[in-house]
Amino acid sequence: MVAERMGYSFQSEELLTEAMTHPSAVKEGRCSGPDNQRLEYLGDAVLQLAVSHLLMMRYPLAGEGDLSFLRAEMVRRENLADVAGEIELMEMVQVGPSLESAPRVARRTVTADALEALIGAVYLDGGWDHANELVTTLFTEVPEPGEQLKGSKSSLQELLQARFNGEVPRYEVTENDLVSGDMRFSAKVYHREHYLGSGIGRSKKRAEEAAALIALEQFREDV
Repeated sequence: MVAERMGYSFQSEELLTEAMTHPSAVKEGRCSGPDNQRLEYLGDAVLQLAVSHLLMMRYPLAGEGDLSFLRAEMVRRENLADVAGEIELMEMVQVGPSLESAPRVARRTVTADALEALIGAVYLDGGWDHANELVTTLFTEVPEPGEQLKGSKSSLQELLQARFNGEVPRYEVTENDLVSGDMRFSAKVYHREHYLGSGIGRSKKRAEEAAALIALEQFREDV
């Protein structure tokens, strides 16, 4: 059961059921509803506050800019899907027939939305303390100021494959000798020969991750 996996026991089973009901399940006649969109809306706000509190406590000397960046990293859709995957949340979500065989990127979006709805449901069921405790328990991977969570490359690839019929990005990596003999790498990412972004890192992988993150941010700005 999802309640056991996340370490919280609901007083209202109706709230848990609502949180685990995707709109497609209602629209396609699998259940009568309500769906989890209202709880997702609430959960998004609760998550933002809980993560802000977590970061304030973890990094008492960090400035607003660093805290805002870190929060954006932690609550981005790709990271929410990863966190939800750790408690196997998708197994508990009711979806319509059209989503049962949907591509992985679509199922990850469903799971990320359900996690926000679940947080909203816990807030209504048990109050702020329980919701905040849940977020602290689930979101164990917290990036350092100036760094980003891993996974930008895979997230960018999933995004491009979903939008452009399976086509993947291409990376060009070069080595640069910088001050003190420190070897760093520069990476540029392209798709269909279109330049998407660039980044640097101490390894080829980190440079590619940094370039992918820039590309992802650009895509979000264009939406």
